[in-house]
Amino acid sequence: MAMDSADRAEFLAERRRIGPVRMDTLYAVAYDESWGEVSGTHHTFVQRLIDSTPKGGLLLDAACGTGKYWPQILAASRRVIGTDRSAGMLAQAHAKFPQVETRQLDMEQLGGEADLAGRFNGLLCVDAMENIPPEDWPAILTGFRAVVRPRSLVYVTVEIPEPADVRAAANPKPPLVRGEVLWPDEHGGGYHFYPDDDQVGRWCEEADLAIVDSDTGGGYHHLLARTPG
Repeated sequence: MAMDSADRAEFLAERRRIGPVRMDTLYAVAYDESWGEVSGTHHTFVQRLIDSTPKGGLLLDAACGTGKYWPQILAASRRVIGTDRSAGMLAQAHAKFPQVETRQLDMEQLGGEADLAGRFNGLLCVDAMENIPPEDWPAILTGFRAVVRPRSLVYVTVEIPEPADVRAAANPKPPLVRGEVLWPDEHGGGYHFYPDDDQVGRWCEEADLAIVDSDTGGGYHHLLARTPG
């Protein structure tokens, strides 16, 4: 069955609206209790990103949530700025780390923020891209490249779906597309998008981000990509 482009556009607009609302109302206050633990693979890749930057270097944590990775960054004598589309998540992060600058911002807006252009020694976007529809991936990756200095690393995770989600993602009903899963509920529905490795690689190449290493652990694929320069 062919998909109506207007239906798809309406669906995307609703997902972009409801995503931060769900984070604010359902997850922000208790997020650390359920998802505050850092897996070994996550820790290793964050450390590799940190080690690629100079002492006192500045990192951008895109979709930073509650600042889950900031203790590791700050303990290594690096600085960090956090952005997130959820005001509730940023409030939790600020309560824990009032010294860290934060900004409420959708990731697809990064490339348009003139004061962020070329400002960062590295960037992490951890456990967040599963909330992004395929239409927004190219702009977000291009924005990542725009705000990071030449020859710097970008660390991105891509969630690995559970078996039931693999089946659902392979057989979507419009207005969903392949790779998307929607779990309806009274709060607007939970949503994830699971792109395949080849698609992620193509998007990175189009954004001029060269993948230099990858691994799997903690329920995610972990990618390190380097900006040109």
